[in-house]
Amino acid sequence: MELRKIGICPVCGKGQIVVGTLGYSCNYFKTMDDKCTFNIYHTYWNKTITEDIAEQLITKGKTEIFHDFMKKDGTPFSAALVIESGKVVPRFANKTLEHPCPLCGGHIEVLLSGYACTNYNEKNTDGTRKCKLYIPRTIAKRDIPIQAIEALLENRETPFMSGFSSNSGESFAAKLVLTSDGRISFDNTICKCPKCDGNIYMGKKAYNCSNYKNETIKCDFVIWREMSGRKITPEEVLELCENKETKILSGFHDKDGNPMERKLILNDDFKIKLI
Repeated sequence: MELRKIGICPVCGKGQIVVGTLGYSCNYFKTMDDKCTFNIYHTYWNKTITEDIAEQLITKGKTEIFHDFMKKDGTPFSAALVIESGKVVPRFANKTLEHPCPLCGGHIEVLLSGYACTNYNEKNTDGTRKCKLYIPRTIAKRDIPIQAIEALLENRETPFMSGFSSNSGESFAAKLVLTSDGRISFDNTICKCPKCDGNIYMGKKAYNCSNYKNETIKCDFVIWREMSGRKITPEEVLELCENKETKILSGFHDKDGNPMERKLILNDDFKIKLI
């Protein structure tokens, strides 16, 4: 009796996958040195592989994600079956983030090495990736938390973050920005300058205006990064420039070292005062 065939072998492309007692096997055999041994077993991790699942695997190279695989200790797990190096192996389902990929609308998976769109490993007919979005877990020697990635996906930029390190070892702060072509770039611009409408960015010792070196404007607006023994954060600079004052802040010290609480105030002469 002729065995039932369900499709062309995805490994050798010469034989047919037939339904047998051991599973779904390639029937290509010419000689002992010219044969195909590809096989899909009837069960994997206590899950029965139906003909529909086997057909999905041989036509697409992978199955959908199943949630009823079972470890030896009885613990269920989620995975898809994929064909790699001529064998059927599991591809474990990764955690996905709430916000979709801003480039293609796919899901963003949390990987060991970073965050990637589910279409990142998919290829177009010309061999190019269907989606270019991949965000490393560590950028400029700084770990990027999931909260920052969620903000990047939603707004195409993160909040201002410190702790980055340049190739020369110099630390710096910046926002991560997602470009239209899926690249991740740095932006150290905090907000518009309240004096000349230039850009305020973080320098080594102060928050400076981008027009400081502009010979036509020569804007001298500055906010020192440390005032009265307290570091001033980019978020506080933004609040100060937009509202002309901050909320009451703790952590300042007077000349005798006594702690005090103060507001930062931007006066009419564009100078910063503590009150």
